[in-house]
Amino acid sequence: MLVAKSSQHETRHLIDQLRAVGLDKYIELPQIAVMGDTSSGKSSVLSALSGITFPSSGNLTTRCPTQLILTQSKKFSGTVRLLRFDPAVESLPPTPIHSIDEVTTYIESITQQLVDEGQSISDDAIEIKLHGPDFPDLTLTDLPGLVRSVGDHEDKAMISRVDKLVHRYLVQDRTVILAVVPANVDMHNTAIIQAAEEADPDGVRTISIITKPDLIDQGAEDAVVDLLLNRTKYRRLGYHVVKCRGQKALNNNESIQQGRDNEAAFFDSHAVWSTVDKSLCGTGRLAEKLTRLLMDTVCKALPKVVAEIDVQLAACKDKLAILGEPMSTPAVRRATFMKNVRLVLDRLEGGVSGNYNDTLFEDTEQNNRLRAQLRTAESEFQAAIEELSVVHAATVDTSTREVVVGDFVEVSIDGDVEWEVNQVTDVDGPTIVKTAKLCPSEWLHSSKWRFLPELDLSDLKHLMTSNRGDELPIFLSYSTFANVVRQRYVSKWRSPMLQLFETYQTLLRKFATRVIHSTKCKPKLEQHLKQVAYTILEHLSNVAMVELDKIMETESRPYTLNQQLSQVLMRLRTQPLIDGLDALSRNNDANTVQAGAVKALLQSHTGIGKNTNEDQQAKELHLAIVAYMTVASKRFVDEIPMLLNTKYIRPFLSAMFNETSETPDGVLDRVLMDNMADVERYQTLANQLKSLEAAKTLINAH
Repeated sequence: MLVAKSSQHETRHLIDQLRAVGLDKYIELPQIAVMGDTSSGKSSVLSALSGITFPSSGNLTTRCPTQLILTQSKKFSGTVRLLRFDPAVESLPPTPIHSIDEVTTYIESITQQLVDEGQSISDDAIEIKLHGPDFPDLTLTDLPGLVRSVGDHEDKAMISRVDKLVHRYLVQDRTVILAVVPANVDMHNTAIIQAAEEADPDGVRTISIITKPDLIDQGAEDAVVDLLLNRTKYRRLGYHVVKCRGQKALNNNESIQQGRDNEAAFFDSHAVWSTVDKSLCGTGRLAEKLTRLLMDTVCKALPKVVAEIDVQLAACKDKLAILGEPMSTPAVRRATFMKNVRLVLDRLEGGVSGNYNDTLFEDTEQNNRLRAQLRTAESEFQAAIEELSVVHAATVDTSTREVVVGDFVEVSIDGDVEWEVNQVTDVDGPTIVKTAKLCPSEWLHSSKWRFLPELDLSDLKHLMTSNRGDELPIFLSYSTFANVVRQRYVSKWRSPMLQLFETYQTLLRKFATRVIHSTKCKPKLEQHLKQVAYTILEHLSNVAMVELDKIMETESRPYTLNQQLSQVLMRLRTQPLIDGLDALSRNNDANTVQAGAVKALLQSHTGIGKNTNEDQQAKELHLAIVAYMTVASKRFVDEIPMLLNTKYIRPFLSAMFNETSETPDGVLDRVLMDNMADVERYQTLANQLKSLEAAKTLINAH
C-alpha cells in the first residue's frame, strides 16, 4: 500500500504538496477546515494551536482561506505566499520567514493586497508553512467567518460570497469540519452548526470546538458539559472545549504562551471543568486529537485520491485530444488541417479499395465497408440486366390443331422433365392418342403428349415486313435487328443503370460524411471538408452521367467483335436438335431410332418444307437477337461498374487530395481559428492536466 511505504509525516506533506499544485481544484483532498461565525473565537483557537498572532480587529479580518501547515522540527523555518485560485494567474514563489512574529505582518500585507484588488472575499489562499520545535504535525485550513450583517460602508454581497466559499469546503466528503462555536450562545442555532448539519447530517466528519467557557453564566455549565460529553447531540468525532485569549487579553497584549498557561489553570481550578475528562479540554489536547484525526483521514483517502488522479488524467487527455491544440499560428493551422485531410484520404482509400484495416471499419453500428456495399449493388444490377436481356418468344398455339394418325408428337416420359418424339398410331378424338413406341396399347390424354413446339415469331415477321428494304429474304436486316435490340432490350437497361449510379452516389456521399465526422475535428473544419467533398461529388456526378449516356448511346447501335457471338448463335441453332436426338436415343438402341422421328425433328427445327422465307428470316432474327443479347449484356454489366469506378469513385479521391492541398491560409483561418469558448476550455483543461501530472509526479516520487 502507498501509505504503508512511507511515514505518516511524509504522507501528510504529500497531501499538502498535492494541494500546492492545485489538485484540490479537481479532486477533493483530505483536510481539516476551521469554520465558525464571526466573533466565535476561531482566530484565537488557531493562534493557540500555532503560536501565530492572527490580525484581529472589530472588522472582518479573514478574507480568504488560510492554509496553515505546521511541522515539528528542531529549528524554526517558514514560508508564506499567496496561492491564486485561478490557474491562469501564476502564484508568486514562497517568501521565507525568519521568525514567527513576521507571519502577522505578511498576513496583513496579503490581505491588504486582496482588498486593493477589489476582492472583499477571495478564493485565493494564503499558504503558511512553519517548521519548529513547538509546532504540532498538523495542517489546517482557516476560512472566513460566516457573516450575518455588514457595516454601513461594507459590501452586502460579502455575506453571500462567504457563504459560497464556506459551502465549497463543507460539501467535500474528505473535509473534516472543525466547527468553532462560543459556549455563551445557543450553539444549535449558530450559522456554522446549521450549515454543518446540512452538509454532514450524520455527523461523521464534524467536530465541534466550544470556545469561551469562561463566559457561561454560573450554574449553566451542565448543559455545555452534556454537549461536550456527546450526550445532547451525538457526533462521531465528538466535541472539545478550549479557553483562548479573549479581546481583553489581546488588548492587554497577553502573549500566546500566557494564554495557554491561563487556559490550563482555568480547566484545573474551575469547579465544573476540573471534573471533566482532560482529553476533552485545552488546546494542547486538541492539537494531539487533530493530528491523529488528520492522519486517519489522509490514510483513508489517499488511495482513492490516487485512483481518481489516474481516471481524471485519462479523461483530461482524451478531451484535449478531441479539442486539439490551439490554432495560434498559420503553421499550426496548416499542420492540423493536413493531419485531418490525410486521415480522411486514408480512410476513404480503405473503404474504396476494400482494405478494412482502420478502426473505422470495426464500427458495428455503421457499415463503413464501402467496397462491399458497392459489390452488393453491382450484383443486383447484374441480375436486373440479365433478366431484362432474356429474349422471350411464345410458342404457336396448338390448342385448336387436330392430331391425325402419322403425326409426330412429344410424349412425356418423366413428368414434364423429359419428352420423346413418337409417331401417333391411333386417335380417339382431338386429345387422346396412341403412339408407336411408348405404351402402344395405352391411350394418352393431352397432359401426356404435345405437338412439337414451334416459336410464334409473328411479331418479328410484322416488324420485318414494315421495315423491309432491298435485302433478299435470306439476309437479315441490320436496321431491323438494331431497332429490336434498341427498343425492346437496351433501352430498358437505362433504369437499372441509373439505379446503380444513384446507389453509388448515395453510398459514397454517406461514407465520405461519416469519414470526415470520424476525424473528430473542429466543427467548422468538418463542415468545410464536407462542403469540399459534396462539391466534388456533384461535379463528378455530372461528368459520370455524360459518360453513362455515351455508353447507352453506343449500346443502342449493336456492335461486337466478340467470337462468343457466333458460338452462341451456332449453339442456339443446333442445341434443340441435339437435345431432341438425345431424347430419341435415350430409351432406344441407336440402330432402331425411327427415321420418321428424326425427320420430324429436322422439320420442326429447320422448318424444311413448311416455313416461308419470312418464317425462316424471323427465326434467324430471333436467334441472332438471343445470341447478341447474351454477349452484349455481359459486356454491359462489366462496363458500367468499371466506368463508375474510373469516372466517379477514383476521381473523387484524387480531387479531394488536390482541392485540400490547395486550400489557402485565409480559409484555414476561418475554419480553424479558435473561438473564445474553445480557447478558454483548452486553457482550463491544460491547467487541469498540469496539476494532475504534477500530482502524479509527486505521488510516484513518494
